[in-house]
Amino acid sequence: MKRDNLRPPWGAWGRIFPALLIVLLLVGCDQAGGAETTIAPETAMHRADAARTGGFRTEGLAEYSAIKRQVEAGEWFFAAQAVLGDAVYAASYDGNVYALDRETGAERWRFATDQPIIAAPAAADGLIFVAGMDGIAYALDAADGAERWRATLGDGAAGGGATGSPAVVGDAVYVAGESGLLLALDAQTGEERWRFQKEGLGIAFSPAVADGVVYVPLADGTLYALEAGSGAEQWSFNPAIEAQDIYSPTADPVVADGVVYFMTSGPNLVGELIAIDIATQQARWRYETPTENYSAPSVAGELLIWGGLDGRIHALTAASGDPAWTFPTSDIIFSAPAIAGDIAYVGSNDKYLYALDTATGRMQWQFRADSGVSSPVIADGVVYVGTEGGVLYALE
Repeated sequence: MKRDNLRPPWGAWGRIFPALLIVLLLVGCDQAGGAETTIAPETAMHRADAARTGGFRTEGLAEYSAIKRQVEAGEWFFAAQAVLGDAVYAASYDGNVYALDRETGAERWRFATDQPIIAAPAAADGLIFVAGMDGIAYALDAADGAERWRATLGDGAAGGGATGSPAVVGDAVYVAGESGLLLALDAQTGEERWRFQKEGLGIAFSPAVADGVVYVPLADGTLYALEAGSGAEQWSFNPAIEAQDIYSPTADPVVADGVVYFMTSGPNLVGELIAIDIATQQARWRYETPTENYSAPSVAGELLIWGGLDGRIHALTAASGDPAWTFPTSDIIFSAPAIAGDIAYVGSNDKYLYALDTATGRMQWQFRADSGVSSPVIADGVVYVGTEGGVLYALE
C-alpha cells in the first residue's frame, strides 16, 4: 500500500530502544566527507558501496554450474563478505575474522574477538575494518591480520555491541554501535574526528555516506543527515504522521539519485519503506507491507528490490513507489539483495539462494545451501554467500 506526499512532523521521540538484535536472533537471523558516492576499485564493503545501494559493478553469474569451493567455520556467517584483490574477508558469529585465499579458499589468517560478529567487514587501503558485539571497532592489516588500531563504541541503554557495518569514504571510516555512538575516525590511525550521539537512543544499522553526508537511523525512528567532515546536523526526518505513531528503523538507509530510502517498522508492526527527497527533506512516497522488512532495498536501475518477513522478494518502481513484481520463497528473508547487471541475488531462510531477473522477477537459477542463506556478494562472475550453518560458498 502506497501513501503519497505525506509530510511528517519533525523531532525525535525519546522512547526506549527496541531489542532489535534479540528479535533478529529469535526469529532466525540477516569515505573525510566529499562528493564520493560509488565504490572505488580498492574498497569493498557491506551492500557494495558507502551509499548502501547493493549494486555491484562487476560481472554477475547468469548461470550456476557448480560450487567452486566451500569453507566451514564454527558458527553462522551472518555478515556479507568483503572481496578485494586476491582475498575474501569474512566475519563469523564465532567471533573470528577470516582472511581466505580467493582462489583456493585456504585460510591466510584469522583474528579473534571476544563476542560474535554479525556486521560485515569493510576493506580499503590495506586495512580490514570490522565491528563486533564486543563493542569495539577494529582496523586489521589485510596482509597478516595484525591489529593496527581499535576504537570503543561505548555502553548505552541497548548495550555496547555493533550490528551495523563500517563505511569507508576517502581517508575516513564511519562506524556506529547499539550504544548510540557514531564515530568518524581517521582510517589509517583510528584518530577520532567527530562523534554523534543522542542520549538513550541506539543505532542498530549501518550508516550510509553519499555526497559528503552521513545518514544514520536512530532507535526512535528518526533519520539524521550529518555533514561528513564535521558531524554537524544538516536535517532530520521523523516518519511519524500522528503524534502517537511509533516507528523504528529496520534496515540500513540507502541513498540514490537524490533520495534516501528508509525502511521502517510502523504502527501495528507493519513494514513501511519511505522515499525521502534529500532536497526538501520530505517524503515523496511511502509503501506499506503487512509484515516488517529487515532487508534494505537494493537499487536495480529504476527498481528497488528487497526481501521481507512475509517470505516474498518485493520490487517497486523507485520514482513512484508503485509495485512492480513479487517473488515467493518458502520462509522469511533477512538477507540484503545483491545486484549485478540485470540479476538480483537474494538469500532466504528456506535454504535457497535465488537469482532473479531484475525487470520481471523471473527466476534464472537457484542454489540450495545447507541452511538459511545470508547476504550474498558478487565479484567477477562468482557469488560468495554464507549460511546459518557456518558454511561460506563460492558459486560459479
